[in-house]
Amino acid sequence: MNRYKFLSLIGLSFLSAPLISGKPEVNFEPTTDCNDPITPPVPEGPFYKRENLNRADIVEDRTGIPLVYLFRVEDEHCKPVEGAVVDIWQCDATGSYSDFKQENTINQTWLRGYQKTNKDGECHFKSIFPGWYNGRITHIHVKVYIKDNNVLTTNCFFPKEIENEVYKSPLYPKGINPQTIAEDIELKVDRGTKRHDTLVMNVKKDQQNNLVAKYTIALIEK
Repeated sequence: MNRYKFLSLIGLSFLSAPLISGKPEVNFEPTTDCNDPITPPVPEGPFYKRENLNRADIVEDRTGIPLVYLFRVEDEHCKPVEGAVVDIWQCDATGSYSDFKQENTINQTWLRGYQKTNKDGECHFKSIFPGWYNGRITHIHVKVYIKDNNVLTTNCFFPKEIENEVYKSPLYPKGINPQTIAEDIELKVDRGTKRHDTLVMNVKKDQQNNLVAKYTIALIEK
């Protein structure tokens, strides 16, 4: 089964839900006390495994443009959340995920890991810029756990100009990702691009010309 058909089947109930309920789009309007948007959810997709890999360096043997992720987790009052588990997973430069039979990567664990936030609500990961595959715009997956409760599952996205620059590298054999937000399996149910735009990371180069992607995860704690 090819990747696009597999993802389409996995996401079928999610894609059809708005048609059944009569609600065309989830409303992502809530904000924090400092007027930042609460981070909206995106379904986890078919390639999540809770590997329990407590590590900041998730690269292993994968090749690609180096990238550091910096996450800050805060509550609706803009206060840092200490001890939150940020669990991330992403595809490699060719668009494949580790540890799945259909990817021919069973028992491999690259580009997966979690970290706990410090007193400032922050954690970081050393990774590579992800590749892409049919049906999705370029993304990484994120889950947040507080006291072992999964309080958020979402994606984070990249500024298109940064993405296009990276994909000129020979390390990314597929080249530039042609898929649009409107074609994305998870996002095409949205009326506009607000959910996507809220989830775009701030990506810049540091003094050593390395890519650093920053994102603040804002939660409403229940």
